[in-house]
Amino acid sequence: MFKIIVANFHLEKILWIIKKNLTYMVFCGLVAALLFGGYAYATRSSVYQAKISFYAYSDPDYASDTSVNITYSEVNQAKNLISSYTQILKSNTFLEALKEETGLNYSTSTFKNIISTSAVEDTAVFYVYVVDSNPLNAQKIANAIGELAPDMIVTLVKAGGVQVLDSAELPTSPYQQTNVPFTAILGFFFGAILAFIFFILKGLLNTTIRKKYEIEDMFTIPILGDVPEIETEEAKGVIKNSSYNPKVLNEDSTFTITEAYNSIRTKLLYTAKDQKCPIYGITSADSGEGKSLNSMNLAISYSFLGKKVLLIDGDLRKSGISRVLKTTSRQGLSQYLAGINKDYDLFNYNNNLDILFAGEIPPNPMELLSSEKCKNLLESLKETYDVIFIDFPPVGEVADALALADSVTSFVLVVRENHTKFDKEENVIRTIEPLGADICGFIYNGIAVNSREYKYNTKKYGKEYGYGLKYSASK
Repeated sequence: MFKIIVANFHLEKILWIIKKNLTYMVFCGLVAALLFGGYAYATRSSVYQAKISFYAYSDPDYASDTSVNITYSEVNQAKNLISSYTQILKSNTFLEALKEETGLNYSTSTFKNIISTSAVEDTAVFYVYVVDSNPLNAQKIANAIGELAPDMIVTLVKAGGVQVLDSAELPTSPYQQTNVPFTAILGFFFGAILAFIFFILKGLLNTTIRKKYEIEDMFTIPILGDVPEIETEEAKGVIKNSSYNPKVLNEDSTFTITEAYNSIRTKLLYTAKDQKCPIYGITSADSGEGKSLNSMNLAISYSFLGKKVLLIDGDLRKSGISRVLKTTSRQGLSQYLAGINKDYDLFNYNNNLDILFAGEIPPNPMELLSSEKCKNLLESLKETYDVIFIDFPPVGEVADALALADSVTSFVLVVRENHTKFDKEENVIRTIEPLGADICGFIYNGIAVNSREYKYNTKKYGKEYGYGLKYSASK
């Protein structure tokens, strides 16, 4: 889990997660604010404070002798005694006497918690504070301390003495009370932060590829090209009940689609390894990533160059090419490899492109693809064609493509934006590379046309290079 978080950690993704889930974070904050504020309102309370002041003497006789002039040295001596006096006020002996004096059913620990003291700097004056939810009790306790303190301090300390300066008055306004608005605000931030942490962790543990840079950061394998996600007329409901697939490359395809496959084709031409007829295996990590459509369009793109091209539907479990072309072919590769048919039938798509369909679904597709008969077939076909594409099933689901790893020139991996998971793609690469097979690159499928990462701008390039929205080989 930690490895995934580290690999997935990127400022852009953090900001994207926040932007995507900001509404939920605010909602969680508001719910928490409501709960915190509601609880604070239901349990709200007020605390009152009563205060009594004392004056300390260095000699107990000074408290009753008004004719004595106290020196500065005696004041300092009295100041030094204040800390001892305040400790006496919190002693169990004094608090037991206080409990008896007030008649309140408070424990000594309760008295310790509600009584506090403070000394006035550079004077012999100190204050005793009593806080209580009942203002009458706060006043009663404070004045009881004033009654007990002068005699008990002299008895216990045996030095100096104290005299009450001001008795405690009845507090009329709360010293402290529950702040409902503040508690609600605190609850909002608490809820929002918890939601933030939850969504950040959830987002960083999501390995779905959203941006092209995530593939570039994770792997050293190059990206051959970007295939944009374009809404077709069929998706809009214009074309219905037709065998025509508008996503299949043709001479009237948009400049965007045509140029995408031109770019991939150009890079593939440099990966042929000087072979007269290179064989490219097109596969992916999972189904639904567009490998069959890309296999078909790459083969068509090559045929536009005048090359003799063969596309083999190597997915004997679920024919992808048949689905792309919206056809049903019961005769094909599986019958030939199984020995049911002595020969294979080729479908001529155009003057330069032939297709060998998968045929009936066999019970043993892996065995058929790994047979010597299949490898011999590929060797014989290489004498006829300039390039061969094999549409394999996803390596992340079945290992059929690995059966021909030593016959394939290079594998091309199709990844789909917002669909492919990079941890599964990593497993596919780790599965293929130990076999000595070459992976020449990724096709980044389904990229948004308005994405900053997308290379081409249809209007800009179409205008500057003389293309309209349609590309035609006859122009």
